[in-house]
Amino acid sequence: MIRLTPGPLRPTFGKATINELRGGPETLLRWLELQLGLPVVEAHRGSHVTEYATALDGVADSVITASLQTDRWATASELLSRRDELQVGGWDQADVDGLPVVVSDLALAASGREFVFPSVANRIHRVLDALDDGQVLPPHSCELADPIDRWPRKWQALLQRLTITPFVEAEFSAAEGAALRLMQTVVRGGTGSNVELDDSLRYVQSLSQTAAVEYVAATLAHDPDQLERTVILCEDDNLAIQLDAALRRYGLPTMGASACSKAHPMLQVLPLSLALLWSPVEPQHLLDFLTLPISPIPRRAANELARALTNEPGLGSSSWEESIATLCDSEADPEGSLRAKLDSWLFCERVIQNNLVPTRLVRERCAAVAKWATGLAIAMSNEPEASIELIQALHLAAGQATLLGELAQSQGTELSEPQLSRLLEEALSAGVESIGAIEAEGGPMRVRSLAEINDRCYRVIWLGLGTADASPCRWSTDQLNILRDLEIEVDDGTNSLTSLRTAEARGLGFIENALFAVLLPQDNEQRRHPLWLAIRMALSKHAQDHVAVLESLIEAGDVSSLSPFVCSLSSEEIQPPPAVRPIWSVDPSLLSDRETVSATELEDRLACPLKWVFRYRAKLRPSSIAQLPGDFQLKGSFCHKILEHAFNDGDGLPDVDVAVARVERLFDERLELDAAPLAQSGKYRERQLLRKELSHATRVLINTLSAGGYRINGIEVDVEGQAFGKPFSGKIDCLVEDSAGQEGIIDFKYGGKKYEKMIQEGRAVQLATYAYSRSEETGRFPAIAYLVLSDGLLFTPSRGPINGDGHRSVVDGPAVQAVWQEFETAITNAESWLTSDGNIPARPLQEAQEWPHRLRIVLETDLKPTDTQYVCKYCDYQHLCGLKQLL
Repeated sequence: MIRLTPGPLRPTFGKATINELRGGPETLLRWLELQLGLPVVEAHRGSHVTEYATALDGVADSVITASLQTDRWATASELLSRRDELQVGGWDQADVDGLPVVVSDLALAASGREFVFPSVANRIHRVLDALDDGQVLPPHSCELADPIDRWPRKWQALLQRLTITPFVEAEFSAAEGAALRLMQTVVRGGTGSNVELDDSLRYVQSLSQTAAVEYVAATLAHDPDQLERTVILCEDDNLAIQLDAALRRYGLPTMGASACSKAHPMLQVLPLSLALLWSPVEPQHLLDFLTLPISPIPRRAANELARALTNEPGLGSSSWEESIATLCDSEADPEGSLRAKLDSWLFCERVIQNNLVPTRLVRERCAAVAKWATGLAIAMSNEPEASIELIQALHLAAGQATLLGELAQSQGTELSEPQLSRLLEEALSAGVESIGAIEAEGGPMRVRSLAEINDRCYRVIWLGLGTADASPCRWSTDQLNILRDLEIEVDDGTNSLTSLRTAEARGLGFIENALFAVLLPQDNEQRRHPLWLAIRMALSKHAQDHVAVLESLIEAGDVSSLSPFVCSLSSEEIQPPPAVRPIWSVDPSLLSDRETVSATELEDRLACPLKWVFRYRAKLRPSSIAQLPGDFQLKGSFCHKILEHAFNDGDGLPDVDVAVARVERLFDERLELDAAPLAQSGKYRERQLLRKELSHATRVLINTLSAGGYRINGIEVDVEGQAFGKPFSGKIDCLVEDSAGQEGIIDFKYGGKKYEKMIQEGRAVQLATYAYSRSEETGRFPAIAYLVLSDGLLFTPSRGPINGDGHRSVVDGPAVQAVWQEFETAITNAESWLTSDGNIPARPLQEAQEWPHRLRIVLETDLKPTDTQYVCKYCDYQHLCGLKQLL
C-alpha cells in the first residue's frame, strides 16, 4: 500500500512480508529506482542548500537579494523548498510571462545550470525517461490509498505508468452499537452525537504524566493476554521512554521507545569548541567544554582547569596560569604532550566578538573534532566491552564536524557568528538515538500517529491528546492562483492534510475492542488532535463536561468506571519526612575541637554548631559540579583582586588621582582574564557601572587614608597569631598603619546595607577576630572599618575609628576590643555541645529564647519571615538541617 502521507508503515501484526512495501512517496520512488538501476546520490540536505545558494548568488538586484544578504543560509533553504514544491507541481524551471516575481528569480538561478544533487522531481523525471527508453518494471501491483488526483502533478504522470490496484477501505473493526464503533463512523465522515462512554471508549484526565504512565503500565500488567495486540499512541518520545521504564518494572515486554537527542555529550564537543573561537572567551562555554563527560582534554587536566575557572572565571587568570604551570611542569608533563593538546584546543587563534571569523579557522576546528572523534571511536571499538551507542555517537560527531567544515568552506572566506550558528544548526540536525529499552517480543507496539496503524489491533491507549501544529503553506493565495493558471499545481496543504487525516481515521477504524484516551497536563499547552476533537464533539454533554480525574478515582479506590482499563489498587501508609530537628544528638566521643581557628569558622561555630560539625568535623562537601560564581560574588572577588594588584606594592600611599587611574587601568586589563562573564558584549552597561563604583570606592579609600595619615601595609595580608590558644589563620583585606604605628583594618565588602548596623550594634565579629589577632602581635587593638565598594561608603565605629575626613561615615558603636570580649565570652559559654553532652544545636532553627546568653552577637532577632540568618545564606547544608525542604 502506498499513500501520500510520508513515512514507512509497519508490517501486519505477527506476519512476515516478502516483496511487499508499505509507506509514502519516498518508499515507492526508491523501489522504482532500484528496479530500473538508477543510482541516487546520497547527500545531506546541507549539501543541497549549499549548491542552491551558489546558484542564487548569480541572481542580482532581485526580490531575493536583500534576504540573501541578511541570512544567506535560511533564504537558500526556504527557496530550495519552494523550488521542490514547484517542480513536483509541474514547473520545469522555465521563466514564462506571469510567474510570481520570486519564481522568476528561481528560474533565473536555474538557467543554464545542472545541479549535482537531484530533487524529487528530477528523480521522478529520470524514472519516466527510463520507462520511455524501453525499460520495463517487473510485474507489480500498486495499491494507492489516496486518489491519483490528490497527488502532485509530477507524481500523477508517474503513477499512470504503474499497475494501480483499487484501494478498498477496511470495514470498521469495533462491535456494532459500541461507542467506539460510532466514533469510527464519525471520523470517517459519518454522523453521530450524544454518545455515552462505555467499555469500548474511555476518557480520563490526569493531573500528572507520572500518574498516567504508572496507571497505564498497571492496567497492562492486570490484563496481559492481549498485550501483543495493544497499541500505545504517544507523540512524545520522552513520555514513551518513561512508559517503557514502567513496563520493565512490572516485568512486561517493552516497546523499544527511542528519542533522538541533539544534546548528547558527544555532539556538544563541536559547538562548544567553536564557541571558543571568539574573544573574550565566554567562561560558561569554556566550563561546559571542560566538564563534558568525554572531551579532547584529559580528565585530570580538565577538572583542574574547571576548578580554576570557578575561582576566577577567565581564560588566563592567575588561578588558570597556576593550574597550567602545575599540570605542564617538567615532572607532570615531561614530553610536553599535554601542553601541546591544551595549546591546540584552548589557546587557538581567535577573533574579537561580533567580528567575522575566517572560514579557515572554522574548518581547522571542525577537522580537529572529526579527527579526535574518529580516533576515539576506533580506540573504543577495540575494547572488549565497547559501548556501541557511544561509538555510534562519536562517528556521528565526526560526520557532523566534517559536514560543517565543508559547508563553511562553501560560504566564502569569512562568516559572521549568526551565519555560523545557522550552518551549525543544519549540521547538527540529526541527533543520537537513545533507546530506553529493547523492542521485546510480545510487547505492545508504540506509534506516534494513528496513521501508523494499518492492521486490526485489540486496543489502543492514546497517551496525550495534544498534537503539533501542521506546517503552514509557503505561498499566498494570489500566488497559488497565478501558478494554477499556468498549470503549476502547488498543494496549499489541503491534499497532504487530507491524506494524513484519512490515514489517521483509517487507523482508528482498525481498533477492535477499546480505546482509552488520557488527557495530560501538557496537552493544555498544545492544540487538541483534530480527530480527538471530532470524537469529543460527538460525546454527550455530560461526558464532555464531567471528565473523570485519574488521581481522584485512585484516591477513592474505585477505577471500575474505566473498565476494561482497570488495575488492582492497594493503600500504603506514607512515611512522613523527618521533622526539622533543632538539636542533633551524637556520641560526644565522636566530636573533637579543631587544631586551628579562623574568623569564619569561629562565627559558624557560635551561630550554628551543626553547620560547623558538618563542615569541619564530618567534612561534608557540596556537589563537585563546577559552577561559575554568581554576579554578586564575581563582582566582589574581582574588586578585591584589582585592589590587591593596585596597592600591594609597598610603595606608600599614592595620590588619589594616580590611585584611581591605576585601578581603572588594572580593571580594563584584568576584566577579560579574571571576570570574563562581565567582559561579554551584552554586559557593557554592567561592567561600566562596576568600573565607576570601584573608581569611586578607591577615591573614598585613598582620601580617607591620606587624611588620617595612613599608609597601606598590605592587601590580602596573611594573619599570624592565636585565638583560644590555637593558631589563627585568615587574610586581612587591607592593613594600614599611621605615623604613630597605630594599625587599622579595613574589610572590603561589595555591597549590602547591614554593615553600618553591625558596627552600631557591636556585631562586627569578623573584624573583631582579625583585630584581636593583630593585638596579640602589636600589643594593642587596631582601628577597624568596612568599605562598601558598590556605594563608596566607609563605616567605622566612633570608639576606635579609622581616622580621616568627611569621606568616611563614623558610626556610634562600641570599640572593637569590647566586641571581641563579647564574642569570646559568648563562644566560651556556649560550648557544652562540643565538650560534654553531644547535643549539637542548629541554632537558626531554635526559638530565640532558647539561645545561650550573648548569642545575638551573631544571630538576629528581628528578621522578616522571608529572610534567613546570615550564617545560613551561603550554607551548603540547608537540605540536611531541614531549613529547605526536599520536594
